[in-house]
Amino acid sequence: MASLKSIAVLIGLFILASCMAANVDGKDIAAIESIQTSDVPDPAVIFANANGSGDEKYKEGYFGSGDTRLHYVEAGEGPLIIFYHGFPSFWYSWFDQMEALKGRYRVVAVDALGSGLSAKPLNLEPYNIAKLAAQLDALSLHLGGDEKYILIGHDWGSVLALSYAQAYPDRLHKVVGMSAPPLNLFLGHAANDKEQQRRNQYMQRFRGTTLEMLKSNNAIETARTSSYKALVKRGDLSREEFELFENALSSNEMLYSAMNWYRANIPPFEEVSDADLWPGPNARITMPGLFIWGEEDQVFVPELIDKVDNAGTDMRTIRLEGINHWTSMQEPERAIKAIIDFLGE
Repeated sequence: MASLKSIAVLIGLFILASCMAANVDGKDIAAIESIQTSDVPDPAVIFANANGSGDEKYKEGYFGSGDTRLHYVEAGEGPLIIFYHGFPSFWYSWFDQMEALKGRYRVVAVDALGSGLSAKPLNLEPYNIAKLAAQLDALSLHLGGDEKYILIGHDWGSVLALSYAQAYPDRLHKVVGMSAPPLNLFLGHAANDKEQQRRNQYMQRFRGTTLEMLKSNNAIETARTSSYKALVKRGDLSREEFELFENALSSNEMLYSAMNWYRANIPPFEEVSDADLWPGPNARITMPGLFIWGEEDQVFVPELIDKVDNAGTDMRTIRLEGINHWTSMQEPERAIKAIIDFLGE
Protein backbone atom coordinates (compact mmCIF):
# COMPACT_ATOMS: atom_id res chain seq x y z
CA MET A 1 0.00 0.00 0.00
CA ALA A 2 1.33 3.44 -0.85
CA SER A 3 2.03 5.45 2.27
CA LEU A 4 -0.60 8.08 1.49
CA LYS A 5 -3.35 5.73 0.36
CA SER A 6 -5.61 3.52 2.41
CA ILE A 7 -6.16 -0.12 1.63
CA ALA A 8 -9.85 0.41 1.08
CA VAL A 9 -9.40 3.16 -1.52
CA LEU A 10 -6.79 1.18 -3.40
CA ILE A 11 -8.87 -1.98 -3.53
CA GLY A 12 -12.03 -0.14 -4.45
CA LEU A 13 -10.50 1.89 -7.26
CA PHE A 14 -8.50 -0.94 -8.78
CA ILE A 15 -11.12 -3.65 -8.62
CA LEU A 16 -14.16 -1.66 -9.54
CA ALA A 17 -13.11 1.30 -11.68
CA SER A 18 -14.33 -0.38 -14.85
CA CYS A 19 -17.18 -2.38 -13.33
CA MET A 20 -20.88 -1.65 -13.37
CA ALA A 21 -23.12 -2.68 -10.50
CA ALA A 22 -24.84 -6.04 -10.87
CA ASN A 23 -26.72 -8.57 -8.77
CA VAL A 24 -25.30 -11.82 -7.44
CA ASP A 25 -26.09 -14.61 -9.84
CA GLY A 26 -26.38 -18.36 -9.49
CA LYS A 27 -22.74 -18.94 -10.42
CA ASP A 28 -21.61 -16.71 -7.55
CA ILE A 29 -23.80 -18.59 -5.09
CA ALA A 30 -22.69 -22.01 -6.28
CA ALA A 31 -19.02 -21.06 -6.01
CA ILE A 32 -19.28 -19.53 -2.57
CA GLU A 33 -21.32 -22.39 -1.16
CA SER A 34 -18.16 -24.49 -1.36
CA ILE A 35 -16.43 -22.30 1.24
CA GLN A 36 -17.09 -23.91 4.58
CA THR A 37 -15.39 -23.75 7.96
CA SER A 38 -13.45 -26.79 9.08
CA ASP A 39 -11.62 -28.02 12.14
CA VAL A 40 -8.28 -28.31 10.34
CA PRO A 41 -5.61 -26.69 12.56
CA ASP A 42 -5.07 -23.05 11.70
CA PRO A 43 -1.52 -22.59 10.33
CA ALA A 44 -1.46 -19.11 11.89
CA VAL A 45 -1.95 -20.66 15.34
CA ILE A 46 0.90 -23.09 14.69
CA PHE A 47 3.09 -20.20 13.58
CA ALA A 48 2.10 -18.07 16.60
CA ASN A 49 3.06 -20.84 19.00
CA ALA A 50 6.37 -21.39 17.23
CA ASN A 51 7.26 -17.71 17.29
CA GLY A 52 5.47 -16.29 20.31
CA SER A 53 7.16 -15.37 23.57
CA GLY A 54 6.58 -16.66 27.09
CA ASP A 55 4.78 -19.73 28.33
CA GLU A 56 1.27 -18.67 27.26
CA LYS A 57 0.34 -20.78 24.26
CA TYR A 58 -2.24 -19.93 21.60
CA LYS A 59 -5.23 -22.19 21.15
CA GLU A 60 -8.22 -21.96 18.85
CA GLY A 61 -11.89 -22.52 19.38
CA TYR A 62 -15.28 -22.19 17.72
CA PHE A 63 -18.48 -20.58 18.92
CA GLY A 64 -21.91 -21.17 17.42
CA SER A 65 -22.79 -23.33 14.45
CA GLY A 66 -23.73 -23.23 10.81
CA ASP A 67 -23.86 -19.87 9.09
CA THR A 68 -22.95 -17.95 12.24
CA ARG A 69 -20.05 -20.09 13.48
CA LEU A 70 -17.11 -18.02 14.69
CA HIS A 71 -13.49 -19.10 14.87
CA TYR A 72 -11.33 -17.46 17.52
CA VAL A 73 -7.82 -17.72 18.96
CA GLU A 74 -6.86 -17.07 22.57
CA ALA A 75 -3.92 -17.00 24.96
CA GLY A 76 -3.16 -16.01 28.54
CA GLU A 77 -5.20 -15.62 31.70
CA GLY A 78 -6.78 -12.69 33.49
CA PRO A 79 -9.31 -10.01 32.53
CA LEU A 80 -10.86 -10.67 29.12
CA ILE A 81 -9.90 -8.66 26.04
CA ILE A 82 -11.63 -9.40 22.72
CA PHE A 83 -10.04 -8.19 19.47
CA TYR A 84 -12.12 -7.78 16.30
CA HIS A 85 -10.37 -7.13 12.98
CA GLY A 86 -11.53 -5.34 9.83
CA PHE A 87 -11.41 -5.72 6.05
CA PRO A 88 -9.70 -7.62 4.46
CA SER A 89 -7.97 -9.36 7.34
CA PHE A 90 -8.17 -12.15 9.94
CA TRP A 91 -7.35 -12.72 13.60
CA TYR A 92 -3.55 -12.72 13.18
CA SER A 93 -3.53 -8.97 12.50
CA TRP A 94 -3.67 -8.67 16.32
CA PHE A 95 -0.66 -10.93 17.02
CA ASP A 96 1.62 -8.12 18.24
CA GLN A 97 -1.01 -6.76 20.60
CA MET A 98 -1.78 -10.26 21.89
CA GLU A 99 1.89 -10.91 22.50
CA ALA A 100 2.21 -7.69 24.49
CA LEU A 101 -0.88 -8.31 26.63
CA LYS A 102 -1.19 -12.09 27.06
CA GLY A 103 0.95 -12.09 30.21
CA ARG A 104 -1.65 -10.00 32.07
CA TYR A 105 -4.90 -10.62 30.22
CA ARG A 106 -6.87 -13.37 28.53
CA VAL A 107 -6.61 -12.17 24.94
CA VAL A 108 -9.07 -13.47 22.34
CA ALA A 109 -8.94 -12.53 18.65
CA VAL A 110 -11.95 -13.34 16.49
CA ASP A 111 -12.08 -14.26 12.84
CA ALA A 112 -14.94 -11.94 11.88
CA LEU A 113 -17.97 -13.42 10.18
CA GLY A 114 -17.12 -13.83 6.49
CA SER A 115 -13.37 -14.01 7.17
CA GLY A 116 -10.65 -16.47 8.11
CA LEU A 117 -12.04 -19.76 9.42
CA SER A 118 -15.38 -18.32 10.52
CA ALA A 119 -18.60 -18.99 8.60
CA LYS A 120 -19.24 -17.16 5.35
CA PRO A 121 -23.02 -16.99 4.91
CA LEU A 122 -24.52 -15.77 1.64
CA ASN A 123 -27.52 -14.20 3.35
CA LEU A 124 -26.68 -10.62 4.33
CA GLU A 125 -28.80 -10.63 7.48
CA PRO A 126 -26.12 -12.15 9.75
CA TYR A 127 -23.76 -9.32 8.76
CA ASN A 128 -26.16 -6.61 9.91
CA ILE A 129 -24.36 -4.68 12.63
CA ALA A 130 -27.08 -5.29 15.22
CA LYS A 131 -26.79 -9.04 14.54
CA LEU A 132 -23.00 -8.92 14.71
CA ALA A 133 -23.17 -7.03 18.01
CA ALA A 134 -25.58 -9.57 19.47
CA GLN A 135 -23.28 -12.38 18.30
CA LEU A 136 -20.29 -10.63 19.84
CA ASP A 137 -22.16 -10.21 23.11
CA ALA A 138 -23.07 -13.90 23.14
CA LEU A 139 -19.43 -14.80 22.52
CA SER A 140 -18.29 -12.54 25.37
CA LEU A 141 -20.79 -14.15 27.74
CA HIS A 142 -19.59 -17.59 26.63
CA LEU A 143 -15.96 -16.66 27.27
CA GLY A 144 -16.22 -14.54 30.40
CA GLY A 145 -19.70 -14.78 31.83
CA ASP A 146 -21.34 -11.53 32.85
CA GLU A 147 -18.07 -9.86 33.87
CA LYS A 148 -17.31 -6.63 32.05
CA TYR A 149 -14.57 -6.96 29.46
CA ILE A 150 -12.37 -4.86 27.16
CA LEU A 151 -13.15 -4.65 23.43
CA ILE A 152 -10.63 -3.54 20.79
CA GLY A 153 -11.46 -3.22 17.08
CA HIS A 154 -9.80 -2.09 13.86
CA ASP A 155 -11.35 -0.82 10.60
CA TRP A 156 -14.93 -2.12 10.43
CA GLY A 157 -14.08 -4.09 13.56
CA SER A 158 -13.67 -0.65 15.12
CA VAL A 159 -17.06 0.41 13.75
CA LEU A 160 -18.54 -2.66 15.43
CA ALA A 161 -16.62 -2.20 18.69
CA LEU A 162 -17.56 1.46 19.14
CA SER A 163 -21.17 0.86 18.09
CA TYR A 164 -21.37 -2.14 20.44
CA ALA A 165 -20.12 0.13 23.23
CA GLN A 166 -23.05 2.46 22.51
CA ALA A 167 -25.60 -0.36 22.47
CA TYR A 168 -24.28 -2.45 25.37
CA PRO A 169 -23.06 0.11 27.93
CA ASP A 170 -23.13 -2.34 30.85
CA ARG A 171 -20.94 -4.97 29.18
CA LEU A 172 -17.65 -3.15 28.72
CA HIS A 173 -14.99 -1.93 31.10
CA LYS A 174 -13.20 -0.02 28.32
CA VAL A 175 -13.30 0.17 24.53
CA VAL A 176 -10.64 0.91 21.90
CA GLY A 177 -11.36 1.75 18.27
CA MET A 178 -8.70 2.00 15.57
CA SER A 179 -9.00 3.63 12.14
CA ALA A 180 -12.82 3.90 11.90
CA PRO A 181 -15.56 5.69 13.92
CA PRO A 182 -18.88 4.27 15.16
CA LEU A 183 -21.50 3.64 12.48
CA ASN A 184 -23.93 6.37 13.53
CA LEU A 185 -21.18 8.99 13.45
CA PHE A 186 -19.84 7.81 10.08
CA LEU A 187 -23.14 7.55 8.22
CA GLY A 188 -24.49 10.74 9.78
CA HIS A 189 -21.46 12.63 8.52
CA ALA A 190 -21.24 10.89 5.13
CA ALA A 191 -24.87 11.73 4.36
CA ASN A 192 -23.97 15.43 4.20
CA ASP A 193 -20.29 15.58 3.24
CA LYS A 194 -19.49 15.28 -0.48
CA GLU A 195 -15.78 14.71 0.09
CA GLN A 196 -16.50 11.88 2.51
CA GLN A 197 -18.86 10.37 -0.04
CA ARG A 198 -16.15 10.62 -2.71
CA ARG A 199 -13.61 8.86 -0.51
CA ASN A 200 -16.05 6.07 0.28
CA GLN A 201 -17.45 5.36 -3.16
CA TYR A 202 -15.71 1.98 -3.01
CA MET A 203 -18.24 0.99 -0.32
CA GLN A 204 -21.08 1.73 -2.70
CA ARG A 205 -19.40 -0.24 -5.49
CA PHE A 206 -18.97 -3.23 -3.18
CA ARG A 207 -22.75 -3.42 -2.89
CA GLY A 208 -23.07 -4.37 -6.56
CA THR A 209 -19.83 -6.28 -7.08
CA THR A 210 -20.25 -9.88 -8.21
CA LEU A 211 -17.83 -12.74 -7.89
CA GLU A 212 -17.28 -12.72 -11.64
CA MET A 213 -16.18 -9.06 -11.42
CA LEU A 214 -13.63 -9.95 -8.77
CA LYS A 215 -12.29 -12.84 -10.81
CA SER A 216 -12.03 -10.86 -14.05
CA ASN A 217 -10.05 -8.10 -12.32
CA ASN A 218 -7.71 -10.46 -10.42
CA ALA A 219 -9.05 -8.81 -7.29
CA ILE A 220 -7.61 -11.27 -4.79
CA GLU A 221 -4.05 -10.54 -5.84
CA THR A 222 -4.72 -6.80 -5.76
CA ALA A 223 -6.18 -7.09 -2.26
CA ARG A 224 -3.15 -8.97 -0.99
CA THR A 225 -0.64 -6.63 -2.60
CA SER A 226 -2.29 -3.37 -1.61
CA SER A 227 -3.02 -4.62 1.90
CA TYR A 228 0.18 -6.28 3.03
CA LYS A 229 3.13 -5.94 0.65
CA ALA A 230 4.11 -2.52 2.03
CA LEU A 231 4.07 -3.95 5.55
CA VAL A 232 6.53 -6.63 4.41
CA LYS A 233 8.72 -4.06 2.68
CA ARG A 234 8.91 -1.96 5.85
CA GLY A 235 9.66 -4.99 7.98
CA ASP A 236 6.37 -4.89 9.92
CA LEU A 237 5.49 -8.35 8.57
CA SER A 238 7.87 -11.18 7.77
CA ARG A 239 7.59 -13.12 4.54
CA GLU A 240 6.24 -16.06 6.54
CA GLU A 241 3.56 -13.86 8.10
CA PHE A 242 2.61 -12.51 4.68
CA GLU A 243 2.01 -16.10 3.58
CA LEU A 244 -0.38 -16.55 6.52
CA PHE A 245 -2.40 -13.58 5.28
CA GLU A 246 -2.34 -15.00 1.76
CA ASN A 247 -3.69 -18.27 3.12
CA ALA A 248 -6.44 -16.53 5.11
CA LEU A 249 -7.45 -14.51 2.03
CA SER A 250 -6.92 -17.31 -0.45
CA SER A 251 -9.57 -16.76 -3.10
CA ASN A 252 -11.90 -14.28 -4.75
CA GLU A 253 -14.76 -16.21 -3.13
CA MET A 254 -13.38 -15.37 0.32
CA LEU A 255 -12.88 -11.73 -0.66
CA TYR A 256 -16.48 -11.61 -1.83
CA SER A 257 -17.65 -12.91 1.55
CA ALA A 258 -15.56 -10.36 3.42
CA MET A 259 -17.30 -7.57 1.48
CA ASN A 260 -20.68 -8.56 2.88
CA TRP A 261 -20.31 -6.30 5.90
CA TYR A 262 -20.45 -3.30 3.56
CA ARG A 263 -23.36 -4.70 1.60
CA ALA A 264 -25.36 -5.25 4.79
CA ASN A 265 -24.68 -1.95 6.55
CA ILE A 266 -23.82 0.85 4.12
CA PRO A 267 -26.84 2.25 2.24
CA PRO A 268 -26.53 4.75 -0.62
CA PHE A 269 -25.35 7.91 1.09
CA GLU A 270 -28.21 9.97 -0.33
CA GLU A 271 -30.66 7.54 1.26
CA VAL A 272 -29.22 7.44 4.80
CA SER A 273 -31.95 7.72 7.44
CA ASP A 274 -32.04 7.60 11.22
CA ALA A 275 -32.90 3.90 10.97
CA ASP A 276 -29.44 3.25 9.48
CA LEU A 277 -27.64 4.98 12.36
CA TRP A 278 -27.49 1.96 14.65
CA PRO A 279 -27.95 1.86 17.60
CA GLY A 280 -29.45 5.34 17.23
CA PRO A 281 -28.54 8.78 15.89
CA ASN A 282 -27.79 10.13 19.36
CA ALA A 283 -26.26 7.02 20.95
CA ARG A 284 -23.05 7.72 22.86
CA ILE A 285 -20.21 5.81 24.52
CA THR A 286 -20.40 6.01 28.31
CA MET A 287 -17.38 3.91 29.39
CA PRO A 288 -13.76 5.11 28.94
CA GLY A 289 -12.86 4.95 25.26
CA LEU A 290 -9.72 5.38 23.16
CA PHE A 291 -9.57 6.06 19.42
CA ILE A 292 -6.26 5.48 17.61
CA TRP A 293 -5.87 7.15 14.24
CA GLY A 294 -3.02 7.00 11.70
CA GLU A 295 -2.56 10.47 10.26
CA GLU A 296 -1.66 9.09 6.81
CA ASP A 297 -5.01 7.27 6.53
CA GLN A 298 -7.18 8.72 3.78
CA VAL A 299 -10.46 6.83 4.30
CA PHE A 300 -12.15 9.52 6.41
CA VAL A 301 -12.03 13.29 6.22
CA PRO A 302 -10.32 15.08 9.15
CA GLU A 303 -13.60 16.74 10.17
CA LEU A 304 -15.13 13.32 10.88
CA ILE A 305 -12.15 12.16 12.94
CA ASP A 306 -12.36 15.38 14.96
CA LYS A 307 -15.89 14.38 15.96
CA VAL A 308 -14.86 11.10 17.56
CA ASP A 309 -13.79 12.81 20.80
CA ASN A 310 -17.41 13.88 21.18
CA ALA A 311 -18.76 10.35 20.65
CA GLY A 312 -18.56 9.64 24.37
CA THR A 313 -18.38 11.18 27.80
CA ASP A 314 -14.82 9.88 28.33
CA MET A 315 -13.36 9.51 24.84
CA ARG A 316 -9.96 10.56 23.63
CA THR A 317 -8.17 10.35 20.28
CA ILE A 318 -4.49 9.58 19.77
CA ARG A 319 -3.07 10.48 16.35
CA LEU A 320 -0.05 8.53 15.15
CA GLU A 321 2.13 10.58 12.82
CA GLY A 322 3.42 8.72 9.76
CA ILE A 323 1.05 5.77 10.23
CA ASN A 324 -1.57 4.83 7.65
CA HIS A 325 -4.60 2.56 7.86
CA TRP A 326 -2.85 -0.42 9.48
CA THR A 327 -2.58 1.03 12.99
CA SER A 328 -2.35 -2.46 14.52
CA MET A 329 0.51 -3.66 12.29
CA GLN A 330 2.51 -0.67 11.03
CA GLU A 331 5.08 0.06 13.75
CA PRO A 332 2.79 -1.86 16.13
CA GLU A 333 4.70 -0.84 19.23
CA ARG A 334 3.19 2.64 18.96
CA ALA A 335 -0.41 1.42 19.13
CA ILE A 336 0.58 -1.10 21.79
CA LYS A 337 1.98 1.66 24.01
CA ALA A 338 -1.20 3.71 23.59
CA ILE A 339 -3.35 0.71 24.52
CA ILE A 340 -1.23 -0.30 27.52
CA ASP A 341 -1.21 3.28 28.84
CA PHE A 342 -5.00 3.46 28.42
CA LEU A 343 -5.67 0.10 30.08
CA GLY A 344 -3.41 0.97 32.99
CA GLU A 345 -5.34 4.09 33.93
